[in-house]
Amino acid sequence: MVSVIRQYFKNIKFFNRNIKLYLLATVLINLGFGIFAADFNLYILSMGMEPDFLGVILSLAPFAEGLSSIPIGFLAEKIGFKRSLIMVYIVLGLAYFTQIISPNRSLIMLGSFMVGLVAGGNFIIQLPFISQFTKEDRNQAFTLTMLAYYLMYAVGGLLGGYLPSILNAVILNETLTYRIILAVSTLFMVSGALPMLFVDEDKPDSSQKISLDPYLKGIDANTIKFAVVELFVGAGLAFIISFLNVIFVYYFHVSLEFYGTTMAILVVPTALFLFVGPTIAEKIGSLRTVLISRFLSMFLAYFIVMTTNPYFGAVSFILFRSLFGFSQSLWFSFATSVSTRRSRMATSAWLEITFQIGMALAALVGGKLIANESYVMLGVISAVAMLLCFSLTYIFFGKEHMVPLKELRKKEAAPLTD
Repeated sequence: MVSVIRQYFKNIKFFNRNIKLYLLATVLINLGFGIFAADFNLYILSMGMEPDFLGVILSLAPFAEGLSSIPIGFLAEKIGFKRSLIMVYIVLGLAYFTQIISPNRSLIMLGSFMVGLVAGGNFIIQLPFISQFTKEDRNQAFTLTMLAYYLMYAVGGLLGGYLPSILNAVILNETLTYRIILAVSTLFMVSGALPMLFVDEDKPDSSQKISLDPYLKGIDANTIKFAVVELFVGAGLAFIISFLNVIFVYYFHVSLEFYGTTMAILVVPTALFLFVGPTIAEKIGSLRTVLISRFLSMFLAYFIVMTTNPYFGAVSFILFRSLFGFSQSLWFSFATSVSTRRSRMATSAWLEITFQIGMALAALVGGKLIANESYVMLGVISAVAMLLCFSLTYIFFGKEHMVPLKELRKKEAAPLTD
């Protein structure tokens, strides 16, 4: 295990310079995301707004993200990955800031919608960007990007968990305390654009016309299958993650610091899973690894809210989230390898669109469940969604793409030849 982790860090220096800069940008923006996620829901509730309205706010961003995913892809093709990512990070920071600058409900909803309009670009551009600057090290690049995301998101969650009580002792105004912390988090998001300024200029074809062809004519049977599965992936995650801080504070009746500590501890299994993921995938196959992870996640989603014991819920969440991230990194890599050159952009876009639709629907339903204090149902519906993820992944890809274990063992045992 230690040798695997050490090898990963050694391999970073061999990555393309542009990948290293992208990893740095990922660190900065996800630190901001982590802080924002820890405090935003509680900021809304601290102003006396209803959980139903919180659900509406949380659904607007993914709905907008689903609508804008293809236009963002157009933009990336027209002006290049570098300029697109810089624009995405700056607008994201400003949009998040719009959500917290005023208690005006319309402004909060506008900010949420603005977030969604550009947020999808981070994912859609990520797949072709990493693919462009990697070769044999593609799996490791995807894995380290996911690790940077989870690591800094967790650090942000830790800061977001502890800073409110510290600052509120001085400010003596809960809402204002949250607003200040959330404003600082948006600065980290905007700063993600700085490393991207030093990425090599990509030169898109200026004569190329914007066309729906890569996204519509590029759709093949696998694109549709990936998109359908990703709908339930988004829903399964969102029923838990969108309301996690509310679950901890109002269902488990623990402090926000407990939530922040949980997010920090999450780094350990997440890192371990992500580091050993490619090794496990080589041993038993990528698709089989994804299927096992999704099967286990089904049970863990329910375990999170099965009891009001915060420790049992926290451990279940940590395992659920780390398994989820681990399987998603392999899932994205699998999607890239299975997709044809013609369908790769379409697959990337529709993965994001259906994932966000699932997230949006879960936020709307979840807000109503929270308003009725039906916390257990969040876990039940999430578990059902994960069951569908597992089943559909196996049905769509199991027979064609899952390599038999005997064949993998023969390949591993085969002697090396010059």
